[in-house]
Amino acid sequence: MPVMEQPRKNKLNIDRWDMDKVRYHLDVPPSPKRDVKSIAEILKTVVEGFEQPVQENILVLREAWPKLVGVQIAKHSEPGFIKDFQLYIFVNHPGWIPELERIKRMLLQKLQSSYRELNIRQIRFELQHK
Repeated sequence: MPVMEQPRKNKLNIDRWDMDKVRYHLDVPPSPKRDVKSIAEILKTVVEGFEQPVQENILVLREAWPKLVGVQIAKHSEPGFIKDFQLYIFVNHPGWIPELERIKRMLLQKLQSSYRELNIRQIRFELQHK
C-alpha cells in the first residue's frame, strides 16, 4: 500500500511542474510531490489483490490431482472449473494435451467413482496462458 505524501518534506518535481504549468495554466506549483507513473504500474498494484474465485470442489480436486494423474502430469496441469457437468483442466503447455487425452477415459472413470457428488460427465482440456 502506498505511503501518504508528507507535504512538509516535499520536493518539487520541476519537469512535472513545467508540464502542468503549461497544460493547466498554473501560476503556483502544487504542494505535494507528484511523479509520473505509467498505467501499467498503477494497474499492477490494483490488480495484485484480485484473485479469481475458485469453486470448493476444484480445491478438493487440486489436492488430489497428483494422485489421480501422477506427479509429472500434475506439474503441468490442474483442474480449472466445473461447468455444465464438464471438468475443465488447465494445461500449461500444448505438448501435454495429447498426454492427457490418452488417459482421459481412465481419468473420467476415476473421477466418477471417487467424486460422484461432482457429477462429472466429460473432461475438457484448455491451454492456460500465464
